[in-house]
Amino acid sequence: MRWVILSCAIACRAVEVVASDTFDYVIVGGGTSGLVVANRLTEDPETTVLVLERGGFDDKPQAVVPYYANGLDTSVMIRPKSAPVPHLNNTQWDVNVAAVVGGGSVVNGMGYLRGSRADYDAWAALGNPGWGWAGLLPYFRKSCTFAPPPPDAAARWNMSWDGRLYGGGPVHTHTPGFQYPDMAAFWDAYRHEPGLQLPGESNAGHGPGAYWVPSTIDARDMTRSTARKAYYDPVHAARPNLQLLTGQTAQEILFEGLQAIGVRFVSTTDNVTHEVFAAKEVIVATGAIQTPQLLQASGIGPASVLRQAGVGVRKDLPGVGANFQDHPTVQLRFNLSRPSFPNPDTIANDPEYNASVWAEYYANKSGPITLTSSSNQILLSLGQVLGNNASQAADVVRGLLAQEPARFLPELYTSSPPLLAGFVAQRALLAELLASPNASVSQASIQGSGRAPNVLLKPLSRGTVTLGRDGGGGGLPTVQYNTLQNPFDRAALLAITRRARALWASPAIAARVGPVTETVPGAAAQTDDEMVDGLVRRGRCGRRWRTRAGRAR
Repeated sequence: MRWVILSCAIACRAVEVVASDTFDYVIVGGGTSGLVVANRLTEDPETTVLVLERGGFDDKPQAVVPYYANGLDTSVMIRPKSAPVPHLNNTQWDVNVAAVVGGGSVVNGMGYLRGSRADYDAWAALGNPGWGWAGLLPYFRKSCTFAPPPPDAAARWNMSWDGRLYGGGPVHTHTPGFQYPDMAAFWDAYRHEPGLQLPGESNAGHGPGAYWVPSTIDARDMTRSTARKAYYDPVHAARPNLQLLTGQTAQEILFEGLQAIGVRFVSTTDNVTHEVFAAKEVIVATGAIQTPQLLQASGIGPASVLRQAGVGVRKDLPGVGANFQDHPTVQLRFNLSRPSFPNPDTIANDPEYNASVWAEYYANKSGPITLTSSSNQILLSLGQVLGNNASQAADVVRGLLAQEPARFLPELYTSSPPLLAGFVAQRALLAELLASPNASVSQASIQGSGRAPNVLLKPLSRGTVTLGRDGGGGGLPTVQYNTLQNPFDRAALLAITRRARALWASPAIAARVGPVTETVPGAAAQTDDEMVDGLVRRGRCGRRWRTRAGRAR
């Protein structure tokens, strides 16, 4: 308790030091982007930066030990309820938003998997020069270091990598040597799966295939590598020009005309409001949920949304809070009749084994506690999802392009021609990717157990993030996912589910761990409606836990 009181006192004194002060840059959000920008800006000792972070420092085992990436540490999150999702029986979800120094890098599943060359080149084609694969690769290299798996594990599991794709950056990645023995059954199944490639290096931009994927693990001590450990901890003591205030919630960006000049924020320790000013820029780096929320609370956003929330309109920008996307996910479940020992459930079900593996981790930094959510990913193109049928994929894409664009979009799009035009441009590029054998439409994590999450990577549905009725930047926003609003998403997710079922029926898997019985949604669910209903009722169809994107301009 004395430590808590002391930390509060330090935080309060720190707020007093910076309140009403002026920095060159004020960054709102001390997460994966905010800390990187703060680090780079303060390489110049004459440049002053203040970072405001809602959460605090977290050094609990859940923030450090790789094993905990298999779950979700909600103690360092804010979790507003989503709006009811009409196309999923009005289901509501907790919207998981990290509130901790390091942001999502402290609570994510720790997989380090770049997109494909085709995906990034589509970013550039949308009007973003330099954001294609060739433009981004030097920065991928610069940001991270890769530590190969132990030689015996690499030989046993046929792991391969290309060190030229990594550099000596502060984010550490590594593939652990320990893998559960039943992973051998899945790799045997991959080798016999028609059309499924095994390209080797997972971060070379190849696209579809089955891969060993590194995790954001620092192999020097086998702990989680986070934005805090990479970009803040190594430099803050030597950089008096970098200040970080924790426990501070931004309420509003301050303006002179349309020029941002500062931030109004409230301390969570004493609920006192303060203001701080920026001589050059205010940088908002608060993620896909809180960035549009803060902008709208500051009068920047769709005029209709601002007026409904009781906020004065400073700039009518319909795109703020639109284009919200998350990956629809189905969580299939299978019962394995003959799982090997050990398997991913052994830690929870066998106290003696549990004690032994924790002792091994703390003594040697090895064993199953070094495993994250999954080291093994399958990526499939639309043609592969449809049974290696390229012509059927082409038919699906033609149907998608024939849709009336506004029909399956939020109402906000119908009143904003530029917003609708932006979606049409996105759709044209997505159609090219969906028709390509070099771009993935689905991703499946293989964990060596009966859990089988499958993700739609390129949804066409679009959600919104809007202010709650309190109109404040520190309150809870209204998040409408609109999952499966576009019929393409529903059809694609069902095709992904059927493809996953076929993989799990592989003779290679049955020979080792079978018979294999599907428990969710269950073999009785065969029609589209039966499958969706069975997944929704069991809470196994919806948004992804940790990954989302949106628009803030």
